[in-house]
Amino acid sequence: MIPRKYLDTIMHSDGGDNWWKPDLFQEKTLALIPPELEIVAVPPSADNNYNCFLHVLGLSEDKDILQNSKGFIYDVLFQKLIDEGLLVYTSSPQDGDYVLYRDPKNYPGVITHIGIKDGDKVISKWAWGPLIRHAVLDVPESYGNEISFVKSISKEQAKELYWKYKEFNI
Repeated sequence: MIPRKYLDTIMHSDGGDNWWKPDLFQEKTLALIPPELEIVAVPPSADNNYNCFLHVLGLSEDKDILQNSKGFIYDVLFQKLIDEGLLVYTSSPQDGDYVLYRDPKNYPGVITHIGIKDGDKVISKWAWGPLIRHAVLDVPESYGNEISFVKSISKEQAKELYWKYKEFNI
């Protein structure tokens, strides 16, 4: 397993700029990425960037939602969808389902990160940085050790739910 604290260090070096700015990521960070992590896509430009929640819901290409959300869907909105029964936990995750990360000690009640199950791996967007294919626990330590799974929904349903519940995106 990759030293997870090291992943936090890489993400936050130089105030995070080297993580999410495409040119700096390529120049200063890419070579530091452990080989166990597969970079699926480098960070997009700031005006097209998005976080892990937008990625899993399939909304990262939706210009209206990107503009309205400023590239962020927050865990509060995602948790609201779970609380309303619109997203459902599963103990038998299938490929495409969501992998939720929590750190109840340091961030109680918060979904700290989310990805998409892909075989025995996960594909997730790390903050505003790259899209990465990784082992379930090969994530920054700050994402936590508590893992749960939620059944995925269609992009169309996610879009409809975003507009209906966007006031919870705080």
